[in-house]
Amino acid sequence: MSHISIRQKNVTSFELTVLAASAIVLLILVCASLLRPATQDPGTIVAEAIEIPAPDTEESYDVSETVMLSKSVDDEEAEEGLISINNVPEEEKIVPAYNITVFDSEKTLYTSDRVNVRTGAGTEFDKVAVLNRGTQVTALGVTGNGWTQVVYDGAAAYIKSDYLQEKAVPVASGYVFAGDSRTVQMNQAVGKSGSVWVAQVGEGYDFFVNTAIPTIDASAANGTAIIINFGVNDLHNVDKYIKKVNSKIDSWTSKGATVYYAAVLPVSDYPTITNADIEAFNSKLQSGLDSRVCYLDGYTFLQNNGFSTNDGLHYDYDTYRSLYAYYMSKISI
Repeated sequence: MSHISIRQKNVTSFELTVLAASAIVLLILVCASLLRPATQDPGTIVAEAIEIPAPDTEESYDVSETVMLSKSVDDEEAEEGLISINNVPEEEKIVPAYNITVFDSEKTLYTSDRVNVRTGAGTEFDKVAVLNRGTQVTALGVTGNGWTQVVYDGAAAYIKSDYLQEKAVPVASGYVFAGDSRTVQMNQAVGKSGSVWVAQVGEGYDFFVNTAIPTIDASAANGTAIIINFGVNDLHNVDKYIKKVNSKIDSWTSKGATVYYAAVLPVSDYPTITNADIEAFNSKLQSGLDSRVCYLDGYTFLQNNGFSTNDGLHYDYDTYRSLYAYYMSKISI
């Protein structure tokens, strides 16, 4: 029988230390390889994919519930804050939903000015028509963001509620606006719309006599509405304004025009003009004008409905548009 001889070797403490250290190093390397992230190309950003549904090809107008409409917008509209979705194709941008409160029964309303009809409740939606002042419409309900749902060409459409009223509106054949910087800015806010605007920043009585009145004389005709709004720059001239307008009323009305004098509008913490002075001007103006001059109390309208101003004297475009709609609702020819 053969024998296998095995020689046992004693392991020293030094060798045990070396083996233990090697094992620790190996363990560290394994852990590091497991924790290291996947290699990325320079400039690559890893992000979770978000699925955004594409809009329906047709807009839905269900008046019985909350309506979600899909509408693409352009870069300019996005900059204005209408929508903010970065890196999303134009056709997939979604306009926020709005609620519709349905009337118990259809209402007959009238446009108080020339106004757009749109496919949705907002200026970002497509314009389908333009209605002239005094147009009768059938209203179905109102939205939470200030629009009225109407029937147009057999389908639901939308008109800004500020430009609708319950009272029938006699139609003027033309408008002449004469005033100072506030009239200039109202023109900028609402557009010309075929009207005559004779106004200049910082002007008062002299401009009214030398520039505005000749323009009014040339424009006055049957069906013309003349809207005058001077005084904030020279409140001390109230007697002159009264006398001059009263001296022209026969000439203007004989041509078939209707004359309106719009109250001087309120200020907000303006250093050189107070509302007390404005109220005194308006009170004297209203009592002193010929009875054929219609008084447009925009002062009370803004005080009751609010206004926004950056410098205390001039307003933002929304305020001017609201004021213009108020004027149109009061003008009857």
